[in-house]
Amino acid sequence: MSTVQMSGTTHAYDECQYADVVEKTMNEGIAAQQTCVDIVREHRYEPFLWKHCEPFYQRIKEVTLHPDQSKECLDLWRESYLNHYEIIDSLTKTVNALDTAFLEWMQTPIVLDICYKLDRDFKDAIDEFCRTIRESEDLIGIEAMRLHSGFYGIVSSKDFAALPGSNFAIDVLILDRTPIDRKYKEAIMAAKSWGLNTIYVFGDRFTRIVQRCRNVQTAIEQEQRYLEWIWAQPSMFMKKIMGTFGFSSFNRHRYYELYEKRMTPVVKAAYDAGVHIANIPMLPTHVGDMGHHLGPSYYEICKDEMCMNILDAVSQVGASTTRRGYAMGVPKVPFALTGLVTGAQGAAMAEILNWDGFTADMFVDLMEHRFNNWVLTHPYDRPMVAELHINDWLDFVAKGERVIRDPPHGYGGKVQGVPVDLWPIRNNTYLNDPQWYAYPYCAITARTAALFRFIDQPCMLSPEAPSINALCNQAALNPDKAMAPIQLCKRCATAEWLPAKCRWCRANDLKLAVSSTTRIEPEPREE
Repeated sequence: MSTVQMSGTTHAYDECQYADVVEKTMNEGIAAQQTCVDIVREHRYEPFLWKHCEPFYQRIKEVTLHPDQSKECLDLWRESYLNHYEIIDSLTKTVNALDTAFLEWMQTPIVLDICYKLDRDFKDAIDEFCRTIRESEDLIGIEAMRLHSGFYGIVSSKDFAALPGSNFAIDVLILDRTPIDRKYKEAIMAAKSWGLNTIYVFGDRFTRIVQRCRNVQTAIEQEQRYLEWIWAQPSMFMKKIMGTFGFSSFNRHRYYELYEKRMTPVVKAAYDAGVHIANIPMLPTHVGDMGHHLGPSYYEICKDEMCMNILDAVSQVGASTTRRGYAMGVPKVPFALTGLVTGAQGAAMAEILNWDGFTADMFVDLMEHRFNNWVLTHPYDRPMVAELHINDWLDFVAKGERVIRDPPHGYGGKVQGVPVDLWPIRNNTYLNDPQWYAYPYCAITARTAALFRFIDQPCMLSPEAPSINALCNQAALNPDKAMAPIQLCKRCATAEWLPAKCRWCRANDLKLAVSSTTRIEPEPREE
């Protein structure tokens, strides 16, 4: 079954041809995104097979190590990607549509378990964190009930920022009460922000138990138990969740066994080399393009020619604008490329909406109204993760709209001072001929309707491949510095609709002291 030879050693790097690490990162990221688009275009009318991901696997093998970078740090990401592909390739020929959701959530739990064995102090900090979870019934109860009732509106449950109602925000609130070293707080936050420690979403257990027994106290206790389990035994918990949801594409226990065996020396090498403990469980998780983005869902979406052309054209806008920005000398470090490419592709999405006479605010209004009715119609059976990608899509089109609008309301078509190249959008044949999809002269929503198809999974439009490439290359330049958690205001699109939501936000206020006071209620505003 396997088309790739599995080995017990790490994969060698080719010689780096770039003097500038930013140029290296840019070209590798753009190539990764284009490979994703090419794979989807080629195979979208076929049943998904794991071997379809092999060109992307080869693209990751071609990632090079710059002399200024830490091999041990970059290996955490690159080796995880390559091992992930090879292990699944040895176990199955395909992954079914439902099971693809789990593929990028298995790595952080395994790496955390490895870290617990390597660093006893880290394990002691986790034990203290779990003790605090057991003692935080008040906090967990309040937040679970808020999510159950839709208090925060649309919630990005798995966001990398500590937005109201997100898993990360819950951990931040509990960590406020936990007297452990800062570096271990950073590690916990990193593992639940850009790291993906288990697929479980806070509040799900609470809602299911309330539905079954109508006992709020029991529901809170069960939520506490799940939160503790996530950290005390992450791999065991994740395997349990996968079994509960009927994961059947391959032997998950064998995957965990092989991945741990192959990644243990990689993790140990990083730990011994002084890579920050927060980076170690965070970097390996970024394998989502294989099977998750490159998989059945994008194949189905892009069977529609308008959708396929939107993905292609938006990606071209990102690539062209990023190269233009590099030529202007704008990105000084690899991570700055993330802002360029996401801003440019957001602008391309907003341009499509604008073409049809829509604005980002119209969709925020629509989806918030829909959310309120969704809570009423599905009080107990709505998954708490449901709005995750809706929130992402809204954020990207809102950010893009700020880019393309003229001052003082926007940035005049520039991102970080770089003019966005919208030529691939404006000159795309399909986007210019919506009459192929509707009655001629009445095709006024065909483009927007196709873009709206991505709202449940906008990952490639974001785009993740070059963004993650930039994140990991930046971490490898400064391995002893924690790349996550990050404190920033995201200017959430939903906060424009519900401005008071910002009063509950911790994204720019992580309070990383050894211990601090938990703020369950928003701090009073100065008069």
